[in-house]
Amino acid sequence: MKKITPFKIISLVLCAAFACGTLAACKQGTGKNPHASSATAQSTTALTTQALPPPLTESKMDIEITCIEGTDGGYTVAGNTVTFTSAAAGSVYAISGEMLGNIVIDVGEEAKLELELRGLSLTSNAESAITVLSADKVTITAKKGYENFIYDTRAAVDESDETAHSAAIYAEADLDIGGKGALSVSSENNNGIHTKDDLEIKNLSLFVTCEDNALKGNDGVSVLSGSITLIARTGDGIKTSNSDISAKGNQRGNITVSGGTLNICAACDGMDAAHNVVIEEGEGAPTVNIYTDKYSEYSENVESGGKSESENYIRFTSRYYSFSVKYYNSEDDFVWVNAVYHSTVQGGRNAYYYFSYPTVEGYEKIQVFMYGDQAQGQDEDYLIRSDYITPNTAYDTFAITAQGGSYGYNWTNYSSSMGGGMGWPGGPGGPGGMQDGNSDKGEYSTKGIKAANEITISAGNITVKSYDDAIHAGSETALENGNTATGNINISGGVLTLLSNDDGVHADGAVAISGGTVNVTDCYEGIEGTTVKITAGSVSVVSKDDGFNSTAHSGTGVEISGGNVYVYAGGDGIDANSRTSYSGIIFSGGNTVVICTSGGNSAIDTEQGYKYTGGAVIAIMSSRGMTSETTHGQNFESIGTKKTLTLGAGSFLEVSAGGVSATVKMPANLSSSMVVYLGSNGASIKTNTSSSASLDANGVCWN
Repeated sequence: MKKITPFKIISLVLCAAFACGTLAACKQGTGKNPHASSATAQSTTALTTQALPPPLTESKMDIEITCIEGTDGGYTVAGNTVTFTSAAAGSVYAISGEMLGNIVIDVGEEAKLELELRGLSLTSNAESAITVLSADKVTITAKKGYENFIYDTRAAVDESDETAHSAAIYAEADLDIGGKGALSVSSENNNGIHTKDDLEIKNLSLFVTCEDNALKGNDGVSVLSGSITLIARTGDGIKTSNSDISAKGNQRGNITVSGGTLNICAACDGMDAAHNVVIEEGEGAPTVNIYTDKYSEYSENVESGGKSESENYIRFTSRYYSFSVKYYNSEDDFVWVNAVYHSTVQGGRNAYYYFSYPTVEGYEKIQVFMYGDQAQGQDEDYLIRSDYITPNTAYDTFAITAQGGSYGYNWTNYSSSMGGGMGWPGGPGGPGGMQDGNSDKGEYSTKGIKAANEITISAGNITVKSYDDAIHAGSETALENGNTATGNINISGGVLTLLSNDDGVHADGAVAISGGTVNVTDCYEGIEGTTVKITAGSVSVVSKDDGFNSTAHSGTGVEISGGNVYVYAGGDGIDANSRTSYSGIIFSGGNTVVICTSGGNSAIDTEQGYKYTGGAVIAIMSSRGMTSETTHGQNFESIGTKKTLTLGAGSFLEVSAGGVSATVKMPANLSSSMVVYLGSNGASIKTNTSSSASLDANGVCWN
């Protein structure tokens, strides 16, 4: 075989389109920040990516394989397929050259094998370019000074076929990819790199562009170091799928990032973990940049998996109920779907609460079940409606009314009911429940960082622009390890800059921030969880609706005991739905500024009041809003001061009490405002046209 001259590592370059043989940059979307100039708010930047030479289209077999260690000649060549079968455990082979064909590794379950790539260009149009059928572990190393290219030009492979290998690099064993060289992987219609076991990335410069998932390790994915760029045109950037316990007692399904620079452009989720996501400092603090859906210019249309894009709605006059919907043809042919809170619309003297549920094709009848909140004395299931589904889309809303113990119902139209109403999309969403602020989402998930159990972030510089929640921990998926998912998010370090068309940080369980910097620059709701607890760090939220939202109906929903908190909200600033007296929100430390710009909302909103025991809190809102909620604190007269005044955009609010003083530069006009200070009943509250204070990025200075 002819030995080729090593490829020289080339610099990363920009290009406008894939059609010219290169890939354009991950273009960031834009978000509006009330503190930024219009030019800054509309600016975009680009992440450079790598120019790729075209894949081979004609038959070629010009490669050199050298045994570096272990069994010499432990492979066979048949046609355009190289198969490693008899290599001893620990064998290392160097491979270089150009090849239209594929490499197969089938060395047995106990053997370890390493392939050193020293200037390899491998194209496959019939199988995975590299397939690992059996091994204990396979290591693919891009050697320093060499650039390598792997292409999968096949049509889409049916992943439900167990014999199909839907990735450019596919393994049924642990797979490590490393080295100090460069590796580019291009999969035209399938996954980029996929192993059924664990996948580890270290040191190298790795570029993956693919149709489906860029990196998939069924049991786990670890990024330890290196420079990694991932482009998934219809799938996830990084994905795991198992959440059980291995035979060795290890938890499967985690995504761990502990170093390097990771850039992800994905049509769906940036990271999608079947168990946990952990971002921490290993060899160094990682840098993570994620752009999903329409914030990635590479995103293509994603099939919805057969689900209808249309929705039906249940309208009811109380939010203290939940609903389940049963589609059925017979006792043996049915499917259940959950109805979730969607929005609130003011109708005359009543507020109507809408619960949405997806249309499921192929069923003739529907039953709607209502479940009452036990706190309201309703603890039974009620069958509300059983009817044939009609194709008349003019009536997409199932309206239920309650009078005493009887229920009335009828079909109506959701869209016309929304006209001029208070609810989203015409205005902020109603109280209670985890609300959805993005009206244009598809049937697929487009979150930035998503985990089925927990997310833990302790280090790193993390930027997310996502079309769904930027950071999301769920509890709706049953874990294979037998545990109930917690849905918790824990942030103790790092710098997070988050933009989302939905929630900035969303936990089905608890959100706990004990350090680091969290900046939610634009979103529907900022930080949402069953409970939200801030003990340290810096937290800033700019939101169209609620800044903080706790969905717990009892106990303490939101607690701020330390750190610096800033909220600029179009809905409620801090909202807790707990009905425990003076416990929905507890202020016990830290410095907090909350600005509510909506006349129909409150800077501080609770069902049964909040408690103050320490810290400094400045709450600013329209005097035409729900001011009684902001002053609904336990013993407010002894710990709070309120004042009504005019606050113009660019003016400076100055508050002082005892040894505490603060300056807040107003980002918008609030012509008739109420300012509440918690920490003293004799605080000085005034305005000024100028200030010498050293303000932070939010226009706040604490002394």
